[in-house]
Amino acid sequence: MEASPTDESAEHWHSVDGSAGTTTRTVRGSETLPPDGRPTLNGPTYRFLETLPTDPDALLHLIYEDTQMQQSPGSGSTTGPDQQAFVAIGDLLRRFQAPPGLSAALYRAAARIPGVVLVPDSKDAVGRTGVAVTRVHDNERTEWIFDKQTMRLLGERTIALGDSDWGKAGTAVTSVAIVAQAITDRPGQLPQG
Repeated sequence: MEASPTDESAEHWHSVDGSAGTTTRTVRGSETLPPDGRPTLNGPTYRFLETLPTDPDALLHLIYEDTQMQQSPGSGSTTGPDQQAFVAIGDLLRRFQAPPGLSAALYRAAARIPGVVLVPDSKDAVGRTGVAVTRVHDNERTEWIFDKQTMRLLGERTIALGDSDWGKAGTAVTSVAIVAQAITDRPGQLPQG
């Protein structure tokens, strides 16, 4: 196995209530996937996110309940509930435009997960430097990188903590940059500003 860098740049549009599905545009073209049933923490809509509690303790309890279902016997999961909760929060922050009160609650909930720490300087995939919220699992450190002034999510990366097939210790196994995140009127429309 050999690690090689790939560019998986993509633009995503999620309909607010899920009724129009999700549109994704890459260098290979555009694709719209139909609605995917009832919204969940793993596949939310903006309207679903508006219903989540903004109390960090209540939100984290809900996330742990959801991860317990994914950790059930026979699921094959080896991540454990703390890492699964950390990943779930990261996915929500990275993949979806959350209501402002929920974003703040997600940050505060993540801080309550055992093993979560701050790294003062980290870089996203396009080289922007920010402060990172991190957690170590399975000899890798996952970092969510935030702008130091605005606290806007800049991106995410995973760093190998030991030599592996992916590279030497300190190598970024994955690195993602979020260039823009906003609510638009229709799929394919780019955010203004």
